[in-house]
Amino acid sequence: MQWNVNETENWEELRSFVDTALLPIYLYRGSKEVCEHVLRMNYLLNVAAAIEQKLKGRVLLYPVNYHFAEEQPAQQTPSGFVHNVLLHFRGDRVRVAELGTEGSVLTLPVGDEDLESSLRFEVTVDVLYKEIIRHWQQWSTQ
Repeated sequence: MQWNVNETENWEELRSFVDTALLPIYLYRGSKEVCEHVLRMNYLLNVAAAIEQKLKGRVLLYPVNYHFAEEQPAQQTPSGFVHNVLLHFRGDRVRVAELGTEGSVLTLPVGDEDLESSLRFEVTVDVLYKEIIRHWQQWSTQ
């Protein structure tokens, strides 16, 4: 489920099935050109959307959370989800705010090389969505 009006109209009906929040996090760095930021942010959003499609029915994809890299704020996670998955570019330092005991947090780094390769994109999505499934399986055996 994506964070948009069309898909959230039935939120109350679907709420009991959606236990995972998918939060793409983008850190803006002043050292990069605007065109590079656009490419990177689009890539991150496309990876997140593709993961959500593969795990549809159990995941709510939030809009991108945009920060300036210099600020380094602690990332909040939404309440009411058993699992929170933070998606960010490799090398970005993402700090998570203190959590209660009700849920888990999985941080998944995305490589930022060869962003225009469709093969690289498919491999990235495949690896990351399988990692989420592995996380779910480990959590359920605890």
